[in-house]
Amino acid sequence: MYNSRRTFLSVAVSIAAAAATGAAQSQMPNSGRMPSYEPNPASRRPFGAEPAEPAPRANPREILRANQEDIKKDVARLTQLVSELQKGLDESDTKDVLSLDVIHKTEEIEKLAKQIRGLIRS
Repeated sequence: MYNSRRTFLSVAVSIAAAAATGAAQSQMPNSGRMPSYEPNPASRRPFGAEPAEPAPRANPREILRANQEDIKKDVARLTQLVSELQKGLDESDTKDVLSLDVIHKTEEIEKLAKQIRGLIRS
């Protein structure tokens, strides 16, 4: 009886050790090879060519103005969707089953509200 336990334990320990060794080897980066260095091809330019000028920065006021216009459009669409949802709920009996149109409208309202919140935060 002790012999079978010893055999089982020795086999279990050897399997665990092999698994641990395999896991340790798989986590080693590049498996012992030296990393190769390749420069960014976008940074290459012909010899003697001048570096490209950086893109001009956008005016923050213009960005805010564009965001404000987008927010106004989205809020107008949001109020339209809410009124359509209200009409849909008033016309149908929602005690038993909600119509798919109502569910789609609520999902669209939620998506639009998140979009407006993102524009306001940026």
